[in-house]
Amino acid sequence: MKLEELLKRVIWQENEMYNLYKLGETFATYERPELVEVFRLLAEEELRHRKTFEGLLKGKSLEETQVIDYLEALSLEPMLEDERSEPSSLEELIEDAIIREKHAYEFYSKLSEILEGSLAQIMRMMAGEELKHAYRLRFIYEGL
Repeated sequence: MKLEELLKRVIWQENEMYNLYKLGETFATYERPELVEVFRLLAEEELRHRKTFEGLLKGKSLEETQVIDYLEALSLEPMLEDERSEPSSLEELIEDAIIREKHAYEFYSKLSEILEGSLAQIMRMMAGEELKHAYRLRFIYEGL
């Protein structure tokens, strides 16, 4: 896999999470109105992640980094294999989102180990946010 393909796949995955959380907002509107704001905030963070990777792609920020040496290994990451989600309920949506957040956490953690400096810090921050999303969703799921 080439770096550009990898970044486009990550952007696609972040956009999928954004769409999933917007759907969660809709489900919550009818089923659990107290959760609408949670899903809105999660969607906003995923949108920010997508924009971060769009900036990395456009600015070619990763082209001279160690990521190049790990492209084949990174292309095997579960996050990059996640397909489009089509949940039929809030519960199913949350189950899928927890798995996807775990995959994203693992992927960004791995990137933070490969990269150096501010790029590594950005990946650590994003990994931390994905982990927080998973914990928040787990808490919500247990309350359903």
